[in-house]
Amino acid sequence: MGKLLAGPNWFLEVRIRKHFPCHFHVIGKDFEAQVDVETLEIIVGDMPRAVEKDVRAWAEKNRQTMVAEWNRCNPAHQYTLRAQEDSND
Repeated sequence: MGKLLAGPNWFLEVRIRKHFPCHFHVIGKDFEAQVDVETLEIIVGDMPRAVEKDVRAWAEKNRQTMVAEWNRCNPAHQYTLRAQEDSND
């Protein structure tokens, strides 16, 4: 499991799971959310708007880091960003 970012009362991590979509978890004292790496949309749960703003700003700049961590944690379920696939055409 890879913890990639921490705020004052929350943290962001990629977990060892064998299911898609490629996503990360944002966990706080009173909330938990799963966020799709590709779209940065919340797919399960919720989080405070201020946390979502901080997470989204960081995630927009660090998608490759999250995908690398996903691939490290889930070697049998490797993921490539669609934008990266499109640029290879």
